[in-house]
Amino acid sequence: MMEASIKLSWSDVLGMAFTLAEEARRDGFDAVVAVLRGGIYPAIAITSRLGIEYLYTVELRKYSEDKPPRELSDKPLLIRDDIPRLEGEKVLVVDDVARTGITLKTAKELLRSKGVKEVKTAALVLRSREMVEVPDYYAVFMKACPIFPWEQ
Repeated sequence: MMEASIKLSWSDVLGMAFTLAEEARRDGFDAVVAVLRGGIYPAIAITSRLGIEYLYTVELRKYSEDKPPRELSDKPLLIRDDIPRLEGEKVLVVDDVARTGITLKTAKELLRSKGVKEVKTAALVLRSREMVEVPDYYAVFMKACPIFPWEQ
Protein backbone atom coordinates (compact mmCIF):
# COMPACT_ATOMS: atom_id res chain seq x y z
CA MET A 1 0.00 0.00 0.00
CA MET A 2 1.39 3.39 -1.02
CA GLU A 3 1.93 5.91 1.76
CA ALA A 4 -0.07 9.12 1.39
CA SER A 5 1.94 12.22 0.60
CA ILE A 6 1.39 15.96 0.84
CA LYS A 7 3.05 18.53 -1.42
CA LEU A 8 4.35 21.55 0.46
CA SER A 9 5.03 24.93 -1.15
CA TRP A 10 7.94 27.29 -0.54
CA SER A 11 5.46 29.48 1.31
CA ASP A 12 4.54 26.55 3.59
CA VAL A 13 8.22 25.87 4.31
CA LEU A 14 9.04 29.51 5.00
CA GLY A 15 6.05 29.83 7.33
CA MET A 16 7.10 26.71 9.24
CA ALA A 17 10.73 27.87 9.44
CA PHE A 18 9.67 31.26 10.81
CA THR A 19 7.46 29.51 13.39
CA LEU A 20 10.49 27.46 14.51
CA ALA A 21 12.64 30.60 14.60
CA GLU A 22 10.21 32.41 16.86
CA GLU A 23 10.01 29.41 19.22
CA ALA A 24 13.82 29.13 19.30
CA ARG A 25 14.39 32.89 19.75
CA ARG A 26 14.07 32.74 23.55
CA ASP A 27 16.96 30.24 23.81
CA GLY A 28 19.50 32.60 22.23
CA PHE A 29 21.53 30.30 19.98
CA ASP A 30 25.09 31.11 18.90
CA ALA A 31 25.04 28.92 15.79
CA VAL A 32 22.81 26.71 13.64
CA VAL A 33 23.72 23.35 12.12
CA ALA A 34 21.72 22.22 9.11
CA VAL A 35 21.32 18.51 8.47
CA LEU A 36 21.91 18.16 4.73
CA ARG A 37 20.15 18.20 2.44
CA GLY A 38 16.63 19.12 3.46
CA GLY A 39 17.61 20.95 6.63
CA ILE A 40 19.56 23.61 4.76
CA TYR A 41 16.47 25.50 3.55
CA PRO A 42 14.80 26.00 6.95
CA ALA A 43 18.22 26.59 8.57
CA ILE A 44 18.93 29.50 6.22
CA ALA A 45 15.52 31.02 6.99
CA ILE A 46 16.00 30.54 10.76
CA THR A 47 19.50 32.05 10.86
CA SER A 48 18.31 35.01 8.80
CA ARG A 49 15.22 35.54 10.94
CA LEU A 50 17.19 35.37 14.21
CA GLY A 51 20.28 37.23 13.01
CA ILE A 52 22.53 34.26 13.78
CA GLU A 53 25.85 34.64 11.97
CA TYR A 54 27.13 31.07 12.05
CA LEU A 55 25.58 28.31 9.93
CA TYR A 56 27.32 24.96 9.58
CA THR A 57 26.31 21.73 7.88
CA VAL A 58 26.46 18.03 8.58
CA GLU A 59 25.40 15.27 6.22
CA LEU A 60 24.00 12.19 7.91
CA ARG A 61 22.35 9.56 5.73
CA LYS A 62 19.88 7.01 7.05
CA TYR A 63 17.14 7.13 4.41
CA SER A 64 17.02 7.19 0.63
CA GLU A 65 15.73 10.18 -1.32
CA ASP A 66 12.76 8.07 -2.56
CA LYS A 67 9.18 8.98 -1.68
CA PRO A 68 8.36 7.32 0.60
CA PRO A 69 11.96 6.99 1.80
CA ARG A 70 13.65 3.61 2.24
CA GLU A 71 15.84 2.94 5.25
CA LEU A 72 19.48 2.54 4.12
CA SER A 73 21.09 1.62 7.43
CA ASP A 74 20.34 1.05 11.12
CA LYS A 75 22.02 4.27 12.18
CA PRO A 76 22.81 7.46 10.30
CA LEU A 77 26.11 7.38 8.45
CA LEU A 78 28.30 10.48 8.69
CA ILE A 79 28.96 11.56 5.10
CA ARG A 80 30.29 15.09 5.64
CA ASP A 81 30.87 17.42 8.59
CA ASP A 82 32.00 21.06 8.34
CA ILE A 83 31.43 21.86 12.01
CA PRO A 84 34.43 23.33 13.87
CA ARG A 85 35.01 23.04 17.63
CA LEU A 86 32.24 25.09 19.22
CA GLU A 87 33.50 25.23 22.79
CA GLY A 88 30.80 26.50 25.16
CA GLU A 89 28.33 27.50 22.40
CA LYS A 90 24.55 27.01 22.24
CA VAL A 91 23.65 25.34 18.94
CA LEU A 92 20.38 24.59 17.15
CA VAL A 93 20.31 21.56 14.81
CA VAL A 94 17.74 21.89 12.00
CA ASP A 95 16.31 19.17 9.73
CA ASP A 96 13.34 19.01 7.40
CA VAL A 97 11.72 15.82 8.76
CA ALA A 98 12.02 13.80 11.96
CA ARG A 99 10.77 10.22 11.58
CA THR A 100 12.58 8.36 14.36
CA GLY A 101 14.77 11.13 15.75
CA ILE A 102 17.94 9.04 15.37
CA THR A 103 19.52 11.52 12.93
CA LEU A 104 18.91 14.40 15.35
CA LYS A 105 20.29 12.31 18.22
CA THR A 106 23.41 11.49 16.17
CA ALA A 107 23.90 15.18 15.32
CA LYS A 108 23.57 16.11 19.01
CA GLU A 109 26.21 13.54 19.98
CA LEU A 110 28.56 14.87 17.27
CA LEU A 111 28.12 18.43 18.53
CA ARG A 112 28.75 17.43 22.14
CA SER A 113 32.03 15.84 20.97
CA LYS A 114 32.95 19.30 19.59
CA GLY A 115 32.55 21.03 22.96
CA VAL A 116 29.06 22.46 22.53
CA LYS A 117 27.57 23.60 25.85
CA GLU A 118 23.93 23.17 24.85
CA VAL A 119 22.30 21.68 21.77
CA LYS A 120 18.64 21.67 20.83
CA THR A 121 16.93 20.29 17.76
CA ALA A 122 14.24 21.45 15.34
CA ALA A 123 12.38 19.88 12.42
CA LEU A 124 9.78 21.29 10.09
CA VAL A 125 7.76 18.07 10.14
CA LEU A 126 7.37 15.47 12.87
CA ARG A 127 6.22 12.13 11.41
CA SER A 128 5.83 9.97 14.53
CA ARG A 129 5.17 10.27 18.23
CA GLU A 130 7.34 7.24 19.04
CA MET A 131 10.90 8.45 18.65
CA VAL A 132 14.34 7.91 20.14
CA GLU A 133 14.80 11.69 20.13
CA VAL A 134 11.88 14.10 19.89
CA PRO A 135 12.87 17.51 18.47
CA ASP A 136 12.79 20.39 20.93
CA TYR A 137 10.88 22.35 18.28
CA TYR A 138 8.77 21.24 15.35
CA ALA A 139 6.32 23.11 13.15
CA VAL A 140 3.75 20.43 12.21
CA PHE A 141 2.92 16.80 12.85
CA MET A 142 1.79 14.78 9.85
CA LYS A 143 1.45 11.09 9.16
CA ALA A 144 1.59 11.69 5.40
CA CYS A 145 4.94 11.83 3.64
CA PRO A 146 5.82 15.51 2.99
CA ILE A 147 7.07 16.39 -0.47
CA PHE A 148 9.08 19.56 -0.15
CA PRO A 149 9.36 22.15 -2.96
CA TRP A 150 13.04 21.25 -3.57
CA GLU A 151 11.91 17.66 -4.23
CA GLN A 152 9.17 18.55 -6.75
